[in-house]
Amino acid sequence: MPRFEMHLMIAEKSDDRFETVQYDIVCFVKDPTDMVEIESSANEIITDHLQDAENVVLFGTAVVEIRGQEVFNIAFQNKDANQEEVNRIIDLCILGEETIH
Repeated sequence: MPRFEMHLMIAEKSDDRFETVQYDIVCFVKDPTDMVEIESSANEIITDHLQDAENVVLFGTAVVEIRGQEVFNIAFQNKDANQEEVNRIIDLCILGEETIH
């Protein structure tokens, strides 16, 4: 059955803690050349993960690959979260200048 792979990263915040959760997901589709079907399937999977999250989701990314080739990226951000805090955490994740344990 045709498939694509999605690498999903979700940044969540609990009371006093921030963490990222990563998923490597194999998704099955009828036609791996139909980008509308792939995007729709990816969005559905992301939505399911966001709805099932135990903590407040701040932001995330998804990389979609077909046969090892990256075909598109999806980025999302919680518009209801404190944007200054979200931007600081994004900078931390992207720049990697600090490590929080």
